[in-house]
Amino acid sequence: MTEVAIFNRRYTSFDSSGTTVFLVNGGGVTTDAQSTLDFTAGEALNQGDFVYVSGVSVFKASALSGIAPTNYEVIGVTAESAPLGSGVSVNVDDVAVMLDANITADAALVPGERYYLSKYTGQITRYSTASGFVSNSGTNQYQALASVGVALSTSELEVEIQPPVILYS
Repeated sequence: MTEVAIFNRRYTSFDSSGTTVFLVNGGGVTTDAQSTLDFTAGEALNQGDFVYVSGVSVFKASALSGIAPTNYEVIGVTAESAPLGSGVSVNVDDVAVMLDANITADAALVPGERYYLSKYTGQITRYSTASGFVSNSGTNQYQALASVGVALSTSELEVEIQPPVILYS
């Protein structure tokens, strides 16, 4: 049996008479647990941008203080670059290749470290870096702590989106 998490729902696979099926939170069965979903780019996106969804469009997500809460409701990471209005695939639960442009305060991922949505649009960061902490005090001013995954290597992130923890009331 294999477990997969997509949009914080657990899928457990098992073999049913030669067909792999997925049990959805114990509430039903599906034969397709997708790790990539297709959307429309609501703005120009780069491969590796973390995004939130509004309608059928995705936009770069941010955990910056003072923004609308939908901005830190991250759903996944773009699998490719896309201009405004074009289709874009979003990795919601799989391994993603990350470039240094997508990582705040580091040139590469640190294997074994958990990563969070950054206050900089589309980027991710470790909880603690040389430039500071993910917090709502000092100069960092984060509105939410949104865990997005764990680094497997210096360039690969296991995407595991978790609900955000609100830092401001």
